[in-house]
Amino acid sequence: MRWLRLQWFSMSAGLKLWTDEPLGHLFNALVLAVALAMPWSIAQGLSAIVPSMDRWVGDPEISLYFRPDAPYESVKEAASQLKRDFDLSSVTVVSPEEALNKLRTQSQNPKLATSLEENPLPYTVIVGLSISGETDTQALENKIDQWKKYKDVELVQYDAQWVKRLQSVLGGAQLIAIGLAGLIAAMVLVVTFNTVRLQLIRNQQEVHVLKALGATDTEVGRPTLWWSLSLALVAFALAYAGVSLAMHLADTAAGQWIRQFDSDFAFSQPSGLTALGMVLVWMALVTAGAWASVKFTVLRIH
Repeated sequence: MRWLRLQWFSMSAGLKLWTDEPLGHLFNALVLAVALAMPWSIAQGLSAIVPSMDRWVGDPEISLYFRPDAPYESVKEAASQLKRDFDLSSVTVVSPEEALNKLRTQSQNPKLATSLEENPLPYTVIVGLSISGETDTQALENKIDQWKKYKDVELVQYDAQWVKRLQSVLGGAQLIAIGLAGLIAAMVLVVTFNTVRLQLIRNQQEVHVLKALGATDTEVGRPTLWWSLSLALVAFALAYAGVSLAMHLADTAAGQWIRQFDSDFAFSQPSGLTALGMVLVWMALVTAGAWASVKFTVLRIH
């Protein structure tokens, strides 16, 4: 009960600071909110753009061209084996008749296709690969080399360099996200440390009195810690509102244009689960920065 009374007293003293100078503390919260909202908005925008980039570019494909005399059963068996060997987004079997019709309709010289006495086109299996930043491209190429020796397969087409470029884009986006997370953490620690330090310096006369009465550094800094936590909650609410507004404006300004090319695209609002996880990490970072500032500043003042 004594510990609870001390915490309640510290919490009341910390929250009372808001009534002493509400506008100044609101500006402090705004500084923290900007420190969080700017990288958060960039990360939220990337979370919408990167999957859309993958859809714009399309899935990399492997095309297997069979020998003209290859039976359909061998083609079906190869299509089934491809599903087991690769992480695929699509599998398409193109018959010789379908290939010839496509040649007639899409060729710049349709008379060439109609002049053929026999259909020389073979069965073709076209598969779309699902590529991510963790895809082992070397293992992928080794499997494709094995498929070049598959029975009844005459030619295998695969653009390895294109896959590597796509993977580098996805990997770069992941590195940007990790860098933004580190930037958020660093900015929160620095801004919190400095904000709490300025608050303690402003109240250094009280710190001298409390230390003279025998209070420990923890007891002196506890009200400021509670104040910093309340400041962090207000700042997070402002940052969440700012990110939501930024995503709404971005979706209104750019999203409508992008949806002409990608109907599934949207600058989405931060989800509740994401916000919950971020606020827990946010409070932990603010507490760490405030605690370090209390220890450093009280020692310097005393």
